[in-house]
Amino acid sequence: MRKDRKKIKSAVTTGRETDSAKWRDATVKPLTYAQNRIKTLCEGFLKGDITSEEFRIELPSVLDSRDQEKRNMNA
Repeated sequence: MRKDRKKIKSAVTTGRETDSAKWRDATVKPLTYAQNRIKTLCEGFLKGDITSEEFRIELPSVLDSRDQEKRNMNA
């Protein structure tokens, strides 16, 4: 009986860039408006375009709109 039967000896990547089954389009959902806004706020804060005070003022309203969007999706 061979002992190495379950070992993978090599792995070959296909390197295919195409998505012929459109799997990516069907599974990856675009960001909602609130999610985009949160992303831009965080990126701006990390770059230094937005101060911490501006970030602290703006974030709660964006989070509220995100929660509202989630409730509307589930309803």
